[in-house]
Amino acid sequence: MHLPLRLKPTALALAAAAALCAMPTWSATLTADPTAADGVPNDDKCSLREAVMAINAGAATADCANSVADNFGVNDTINLPAGTYTLTTGGVDETYESSGGTVPWVATITADASRGDLDITKSVKIVGAGSATTTIQWSTEEGQTRDRIFHVFAETGTIDVQIQGVKLTNGQTLETLIAPGATEGTSYYLRRAGGAIAVGAAANVVLFDPSVEGRENSEGRGGSKRPTEPDEGGATFSLTLTDVVVDSNSAQGDGGGIYTAAAMTATNVVVSNNTSTTNGGGIYNEGNTTIAASTIKGNTAEGGGGFFGTGSNVVNIAGVTFSDNHAVGGGAISGRAGVTMRIVNSTISGNTGSDVGAGLYTNGVAELRFVTIANNVSGGEVSSGGAGGSGINTFPSRSASVTVKNVLLADNKVGWDGESELTPDYVASLASKNCGGTGGNVSIESRGHNLSSDTSCADIFTVAGDLNKVDPKLGPLADNGGPTQTHALAADSPALGAGEDEADITVDQRGERRDSPPDIGAFELPAPTDDADGGGGGGCTTNPNAKFDGGLLGLLAAAFAGLALRRRRKA
Repeated sequence: MHLPLRLKPTALALAAAAALCAMPTWSATLTADPTAADGVPNDDKCSLREAVMAINAGAATADCANSVADNFGVNDTINLPAGTYTLTTGGVDETYESSGGTVPWVATITADASRGDLDITKSVKIVGAGSATTTIQWSTEEGQTRDRIFHVFAETGTIDVQIQGVKLTNGQTLETLIAPGATEGTSYYLRRAGGAIAVGAAANVVLFDPSVEGRENSEGRGGSKRPTEPDEGGATFSLTLTDVVVDSNSAQGDGGGIYTAAAMTATNVVVSNNTSTTNGGGIYNEGNTTIAASTIKGNTAEGGGGFFGTGSNVVNIAGVTFSDNHAVGGGAISGRAGVTMRIVNSTISGNTGSDVGAGLYTNGVAELRFVTIANNVSGGEVSSGGAGGSGINTFPSRSASVTVKNVLLADNKVGWDGESELTPDYVASLASKNCGGTGGNVSIESRGHNLSSDTSCADIFTVAGDLNKVDPKLGPLADNGGPTQTHALAADSPALGAGEDEADITVDQRGERRDSPPDIGAFELPAPTDDADGGGGGGCTTNPNAKFDGGLLGLLAAAFAGLALRRRRKA
C-alpha cells in the first residue's frame, strides 16, 4: 500500500498519536553523589557504581532510590552533579580459557559492574554538569589496582549509551601473559582494550612477536592480527559523547582513550594524553563514526597515535584538530583497508611518526576537503626507502585511495631519527615531503585547488587550481576563534580565494562563512568589506572560551546556502 504524498490533518494527528503510543516512555532517573565511597553499600549515598548497577538490574536500591518504583526502562538517566567520582573497587571480569582448538586460548567476558570497570549492559544516559566540573577517575593512590572506566557490553539486545558533560581520567588496562607461543620468542597475551571507554567485547588473546618492527606495528599487530575474534553475540551497541574530555588514560592493548567496535558520535570532545601499546592512542575505531568540533592531541601508540580506524566502516571527521600525536605509522591518523574516512574542515598539525605518515597514513579510502596538514615530522626511512610522505602517506594496497580537494599541505618533514629533539633548527634541516607512499606506491588523486609548499605532490597536483612549491604563509597553530585551534592565513597568502566552492561546505573549521571562491585549507580569512567601520553597532563579540553549540555549523550552512557570495579579490 502506497501512502499519499499529503496526509490530511486528521490522518497526520492519528499517525502521530499512534507513534507516541508505541514509544516506551517509562524511565528512571538516578542522581549519584560525588562524596559517596565507591563500592560501599547501605551508606545512604548513591555512588556512581551503585547507580550503574541499579540501571543494569532495572531496580532501585536503598542508596539509589528512584522517585517512582519499578519504572526503569529504555530511557534511564544517571545525573552527576559537579564533583569528582573516584573509583577504587578493583577486579577484572575479562579472563581467558582453553579453547581446545588450534588456537590454545580464547577470551571470556563477564559483565559485572560491582568490581573493576563500570560495565553498562542497558541503554542509559550519563549526564554530568560539564567536563570542566565533573570528573570520573580511578584512584592513583599507591597500591591501587586500576581498570578502564566504562565498558559497554552485553550478549544480546540494543544498547545505546550517551555520555555528556564529564571528564574521564586515570583509566588503565593491563595485559596478562598467558604462555609462550609455538615459535621461539613469541608469547600469548590477554589484551584488554580501551583505557577509559570500551564498547564491545574489548578483550582478545593475541600472539605477540617482539621481533616485528617498523610499519608492521602500525598495520595492527595488536588489533587486526588477532588469532581469534570473540563472539559478541547478537547485541547492537552505539555510543554518543558530547562535551567529554578523555585525558591521561592508558591501555596495554588497543585504544588508550577509547575503543569502540560499534557506531560512535562524538561532538565537542577532547581526547588527550592517552597511551596505547598497540593501536589507537586516542581512539581505536571499528564502527561507523562521526567526530565533530573536537580536539585529539598528545596521544601515543604504535599505529594511529590520535586515531586508528579498521574494519569496513565509514568515518566522518568535521571540524577536528589533530595535534602533537605520535606513532610508528600514522602519527595523527591511521586507516586500514576497508575503512572510508571523510575529512572536512579539519587541521592535522605537529604530529610525529617515527616511521612514516606523521599526518595521515592509510591503505584504505580517504576523502579530504578543506583540510590543512602542516608541520608533521616523520622518520621516513625504516620501511619506505625514503619515499614515504609525512603529510599524507599511502601504503601499497589495491584498496588505497586518497582524494584531495581544497587541501593545504605545508612543511611536512621526513628524516627524523626518532630521538633528536625537534627544535626549529633541527626540523628546518630535514627534507620536505608533503606527499608520498611506502615503497614509492603513491595512491593520491587531486580533485583540484590544492596547495603544496614543496614539489613532492607535483606529479599529483596537476589539476586546475593546484599549486606546487608555494609558501601558504600560515600562522602558528592557535586559538583563532571557534571550538578548536587552527592555522590562520596571512593577508597575502596565495591560498586566499584560490579554492573552489563546495555546495555542502559553506563555513570553515571555526564556523566562519566561506567566501566565494573560498580559501584553500581549513581556515577562511574573511574578505574585505565595503564598510570600513564594520557596519557600526548591532554586531556581536566572540568569547573564545565559550562552549561550542553543536548546531552552529548546520545553522550557518542553512543560513548561507542561499546567499550569492561576493567573489573575493585575490591578493
